[in-house]
Amino acid sequence: MEKFSIEFSRSEHLETLLSHRMRMWQEIYGDVEINNETFTKLTRKWLKEKLDYGSMIAILVRTHEGKIAGSGCILVQEDQPRPDSSMIKRPYLLSMFVEEEYRNQGAATLIVQSAISWAREHGYDRMTLHASEAGRALYEKMGFRQTNEMRLFL
Repeated sequence: MEKFSIEFSRSEHLETLLSHRMRMWQEIYGDVEINNETFTKLTRKWLKEKLDYGSMIAILVRTHEGKIAGSGCILVQEDQPRPDSSMIKRPYLLSMFVEEEYRNQGAATLIVQSAISWAREHGYDRMTLHASEAGRALYEKMGFRQTNEMRLFL
């Protein structure tokens, strides 16, 4: 029997998704204050708008007892025309978080596999993400490769 099951969702799990996203940022940034009221309100509003509009889909992984063990989201973003793709939208995997007690048990893998399957079923030819150090090995194992993106903080 499978240890986890997958559920696709919209805004009915907004508070869980918000909590997971805030805790994800806390783990990535460590000592930076993430849980301030302004950032929390802004993040809640952003998530709700994207989920309600339909440009974001949440993927929840549940235990067989019904507890949410983790989540991730697919944000369908506008992209630019490229010579190697006819797509002008692309799925972006974000907000990956697994509760500590369920880590290294396949929950994150199941979320990523489900996201990839969803993207293929919807006709997309690529998926992008930004990997934390903690997630990099999983994404590489699933076929994601480093690109040459650069960033300038203004």
